[in-house]
Amino acid sequence: MRRLPAWLLAAALLIPGAAQAAEGDALLSPDDMNGLRETYEPFLNALADTLITRGLLNEDDRETWLSAQIGDFFSNGAYGSILITYQPDALDYVREEEMAETLSCRVANCELTLSTMRRYSPGDSTSSGLLLSFSEKDAETAMPLSCTVQLDSTAGYFSRWDVLLDGYQAVGTQAVTEGETLVWTAPAPAQNAEDPLLTLSVFDSETGDSYGQAVLRLRVDGSSYVLDNDALTPLGN
Repeated sequence: MRRLPAWLLAAALLIPGAAQAAEGDALLSPDDMNGLRETYEPFLNALADTLITRGLLNEDDRETWLSAQIGDFFSNGAYGSILITYQPDALDYVREEEMAETLSCRVANCELTLSTMRRYSPGDSTSSGLLLSFSEKDAETAMPLSCTVQLDSTAGYFSRWDVLLDGYQAVGTQAVTEGETLVWTAPAPAQNAEDPLLTLSVFDSETGDSYGQAVLRLRVDGSSYVLDNDALTPLGN
């Protein structure tokens, strides 16, 4: 991982887990971190206001800074840092592997939203894989929906957090989630490897009725997998 230069002032956030996780695992489970996100994001927004007022952050860089902070929080299992810098180009040192990404698409009358990372590099990623956290709402009323998402992958495999073992456990090339965060893991792609494709089947958790399907395309980029802005689309688009 590229080291940040000495002129960056980092205030460390130390939030220990109940037990020491294995190397490469988060210190807190992804669902723990998702639960904290509702309070962490407003704090970061308030901090961004102060940094902009003090001239430590440009308004044009606000969204990039926020994405880097939330990404660092998730990729490092809540053992992260807040970057406060006097240099306008400090964000150039933040890698895409530490940048949070939010993608969404409409599947029938369900608005499917995915919280994840922009890039996954198996060789030097700080996390065990690509975090996948889904939420759903009614596309017309914006009310939350209770949905089950089944994922099928053409490459790699899925894992989920095991509370008892305090780490990720592989579940295979197919996984089901009703809100729990999953992780997609794969080895570094071979030369000329095809882009992995994840098929998402969305169901109503109570009735079992299908909303439809979407696809998440992971673009191979050298030794990494990248999520473009249009990576999540309804099946058939």
